[in-house]
Amino acid sequence: MNALALSAIRTVVPIIVGGLVSWLITVGVELDAEAQAGFIVFLTGLLQAVYYLVVRVVEQRWPEVGVLLGAAKTPDTYSKGDDAPTVTTEAPTPADTSTWVELPPLDEPGPDHRA
Repeated sequence: MNALALSAIRTVVPIIVGGLVSWLITVGVELDAEAQAGFIVFLTGLLQAVYYLVVRVVEQRWPEVGVLLGAAKTPDTYSKGDDAPTVTTEAPTPADTSTWVELPPLDEPGPDHRA
């Protein structure tokens, strides 16, 4: 399974779980329709965030718990192929200061600004 499909599954599953649990929690709650809809939306967002975070934290210790997000494998990269891109850095070459012009100190006026 490619990384995009895997990440989509692991995003959608917490949304479904949050919505289902929110609906189950509010089944016996008596509110007017508008207040109940707002409460369900709030509860869904809260529950899906908490669900996702808890599973991700526990997954760091026990990777098999990732199946609670729809797939135990994490999408490691979105690049094509199995290898993650490598980044190489090189130190810049030091500047050649032998040709630099010496400037006068800032506390003395330059030749065009002398009185």
